[in-house]
Amino acid sequence: MSVRGEFRSVTADLKALLAPRSVAVIGASEDQSKFGGRVFRMLLKHGYDGAIYPINPNRPELFGLKTYPDIAATPQPADMVVMAIPQPKVRPTIAACAAAGVKGAIIITSKFSDAGPEGAAEEAELVRIARAGDMRLIGPNCLGVISPANRVVLCSSPALDVERLIESPIGFVSQSGALMATIFDRAHGQGIGFSHCVSVGNQADLELCDFVEYLIDDDRTQVICSYVEGIKDPARLIRLADRARERGKPWLMVKAGRTGAGAAAAYSHTASLAGSFRALEAVCRERGIVLMDDTDAMILLAASMARFPGRKVANVAIVTTSGGGGAITADRLTDKGIPLARFQPKTAARLDVVYSPGQANNPVDLGGRREGEAVDIAGATMQAVADDETVDATLFAITTAPSVSGIAANLADAAIPADKPFIFVLQPGRAADKARQELINRGLPFANNLDEAIRALAGWVDWSAWKPAAQASRPAALPDAPAAGTGALGEAETKALLASYGIPVNRGAIAADAAEAARISAGFAYPQVLKIVSSDIVHKSDVGGVVLDLADAAAVEAAAARMAETIATRQPGARIQGYLVQEMAASGIELIVGVNNDPQFGPIVMVGAGGVLVELIEDVALAPAPVSPETARAMLARLKIGKLLGGIRGKGPADIEAAADVIVRASWLAHDLRGSLHEIDINPLIVRGAGQGAVAVDGRALFRTEG
Repeated sequence: MSVRGEFRSVTADLKALLAPRSVAVIGASEDQSKFGGRVFRMLLKHGYDGAIYPINPNRPELFGLKTYPDIAATPQPADMVVMAIPQPKVRPTIAACAAAGVKGAIIITSKFSDAGPEGAAEEAELVRIARAGDMRLIGPNCLGVISPANRVVLCSSPALDVERLIESPIGFVSQSGALMATIFDRAHGQGIGFSHCVSVGNQADLELCDFVEYLIDDDRTQVICSYVEGIKDPARLIRLADRARERGKPWLMVKAGRTGAGAAAAYSHTASLAGSFRALEAVCRERGIVLMDDTDAMILLAASMARFPGRKVANVAIVTTSGGGGAITADRLTDKGIPLARFQPKTAARLDVVYSPGQANNPVDLGGRREGEAVDIAGATMQAVADDETVDATLFAITTAPSVSGIAANLADAAIPADKPFIFVLQPGRAADKARQELINRGLPFANNLDEAIRALAGWVDWSAWKPAAQASRPAALPDAPAAGTGALGEAETKALLASYGIPVNRGAIAADAAEAARISAGFAYPQVLKIVSSDIVHKSDVGGVVLDLADAAAVEAAAARMAETIATRQPGARIQGYLVQEMAASGIELIVGVNNDPQFGPIVMVGAGGVLVELIEDVALAPAPVSPETARAMLARLKIGKLLGGIRGKGPADIEAAADVIVRASWLAHDLRGSLHEIDINPLIVRGAGQGAVAVDGRALFRTEG
């Protein structure tokens, strides 16, 4: 048996649980209003060929099968037990199962760790009892297992009340049982099936990664889907991502709680901009997990990838029944950064025979034909588009038109033998019902709205474009044992730490009062900037705590005096520890560079638009630390202000190499101090023109406090 926290295979365990030779249903009944009745019926309905042990002390038989009064009375220990019983009865039932030699149990019952500390303690006791008896648990608070590949249904959802299960090479692990059943139902309605679906619930024992590992090793699964609320073992998730990629199995993930992280007040911008979801996003990007935000799009992509295993998508062609629909589709693809294929001359020549001038470009509008009907030219159009080497995939944007079903059928029949990825979007309502059935009959996935298809294609493009991150190597002259701070560091202390890692900072010193500020000022070049030093003030500029362009010592002294008066008015009671006198850095593009020690994934480095733009546009890119210069440059290129860094409208390029070097050094600082550092914020990092360097002009850091 595996123990959570160790990376050892659980495949053997799960083979017994997902393909059990015997199943006991505690609370079995013929009453379909009861959970036990529905599970029992679904198990029989979908052709399970193992031994079934209905546990019911009040009936001698159910649906013609002999019943048993309790789990100890079965002829052989059941491989799997499924139960939905009152919470107080779960512990003694688990104990009885363990004593009887049961291998695994699905606990549907809720009100354990999902209900607070007392429930969590009771849940831990269930796991202790199960492990003592060498038994594994799925749940509690789950909806069970649907395994078309094994013809095992241990789930009570009405979604299972279908004539037959559809088996497709798509595995799905979900932390939400209701969502699993909903996705199963929607997919089944479009002719999409699964190899295995598992609801893991509270993950008291077996957890999401256990089942992902099983799916990686399962030859009947080609694509892995997951709905995630919380991750129990981040390090293992990373290792499994590598294994899935090695096996050529795309891993698609929808993560709940994208917007909650970082919403609370934070010490610095970094904490809110590099919250736990964004940390997960960075890890997924590095490891090749396709992180999505819509479950329907995830299943559409999974079904499409399963049909075209290993195929990569970059450039897309659009075939549509509407010029307007084609234009909107082209806009949406462009918005997502998905390039439209540029047809080769030979393709254009083939299409020009059929289409009016200007109508055979990409998008191709079936309505722009020279003669005949759209249904008649659909097949030939698809053949020409599919033959074009620049086209990786085709998106069929179908609107209301005469013979919609015939158009869809002819496009599909031409696309299938071409063996090149394609996705249908059937945008009408009931007018496209026959077209939907034509695609279902052919086993082809489709979307009912453009947004779903665009999200799926974007995921496919992201998966296709993935490349392993360059190995990070330690820059020269970094400290071997950097000094760790405690609690919050002010700007001067933070800059000293940054400078020790080779990150350029502007010169400065702290004065106790206005007169000392003037004396210090005389030793620095002008112009200068004066900043308040106060542990009570987070955003200095908001309270008049920053004055720029001071031309001489007298101006510095006067500014310090005014600053004290202003702060006393705007933030009464704020303690002033001094005044930071600094040389002003030359102007340039302002970035924010930060590091955050994520509680799950460890140190994360962030770069984004800095200065006032931080809160305005939240333009950031993240990566697990440490990073290579190549990764740092790629992060800068992903930013919305990336084009500005490269030079625009007569302005030359910024010193991208200097900015990348700061990112690399900050990432190693985060890596080296990962045991004590919570976060560092450099805002702004002023990046000058090419070859002129970059300088950190403000910063703050937060270390963990002892205890």
